[in-house]
Amino acid sequence: MQHEPTNRRLLWYIVASLVAWGGLLALGAYLGLDPQTPDRDYRRLWVVVAMTGGFLTLWLGALALRGRK
Repeated sequence: MQHEPTNRRLLWYIVASLVAWGGLLALGAYLGLDPQTPDRDYRRLWVVVAMTGGFLTLWLGALALRGRK
């Protein structure tokens, strides 16, 4: 059980990285830097945030279930 704190720390680094990546994707979706994209639309931002959050929730839930067994 010596490696458990290291694995847990690595897990939270991965989660933080995914949150940062999702945030950048959401910001890019909101800003719409493509000239053909219409005005800034907050709904695109929330779609990306919801999908990233849903992925992280399912992934962490699966890890928690695996940890119980």
